[in-house]
Amino acid sequence: MAFLSDIVSQTAPRALDFGARVVPAPAIALGGALMANALLVSDHTLEALSGTRVCLEITNPKLAIGFVIRNARLWPAPPIPWTTCIRGEMRSFLALLLQTEDADALFFDRRLCVEGDTGVALQLRHALESAIYRHKKRLRSLLP
Repeated sequence: MAFLSDIVSQTAPRALDFGARVVPAPAIALGGALMANALLVSDHTLEALSGTRVCLEITNPKLAIGFVIRNARLWPAPPIPWTTCIRGEMRSFLALLLQTEDADALFFDRRLCVEGDTGVALQLRHALESAIYRHKKRLRSLLP
């Protein structure tokens, strides 16, 4: 697993940087929503956040994508107006997704910035972290 994380963390920033420059933001938001919803399948922890609008603002490369939470799922939406905005470089978001760095460390090192309702960011973080943990555990059980 660590080997896969190393490969992804080395190659993904360049691929995502290129993709962010050529793929329209709404298509990236749709892809992100589909991936998050696949992770969150049968997880109802986001039901309390229904109607909440979240913006992910990537500073390098410059990109803003938005989501609205409905029926415990993320749906693509315009990035503004937002309830919560999470801002940082692509590498920080990737480290968060791959769990190679702790979200709190990224926040306190000012590599990720949260504006607006920070409670929404925390609930979203916990839902995604627990979903990633469940899927990693399931994957490990399938491997010899």
